[in-house]
Amino acid sequence: MPLSFSVNRRNFGHWDITARDHGRLFRLRGGPSQWDVIDERVGKGQNSTMLTFKEQSAAMSYICAELMHELLTVEGQNPRIMESWNINWTAENDPLGPGKTGVMDV
Repeated sequence: MPLSFSVNRRNFGHWDITARDHGRLFRLRGGPSQWDVIDERVGKGQNSTMLTFKEQSAAMSYICAELMHELLTVEGQNPRIMESWNINWTAENDPLGPGKTGVMDV
């Protein structure tokens, strides 16, 4: 993970997020109602992911969340552990999962 990153505007609707030792990490392209984020981080496969956002601020929030994520445990505290089923949000594992109405058979 880079220690720092920069946001550079090349022209209208054309932004690059770079890190000194890692080169370009993300491309942000688009305009009102469609901003495309292209992930170019090493190990992800060049142009491996493209996500679309309606707002430029939402696209940048996603990029910042990806680059600023820190997994921290506070000294003296026990870490909290989440069960894997709790994050496996699928129709098979969660009655409110994708494609479900929220009505359960009783």
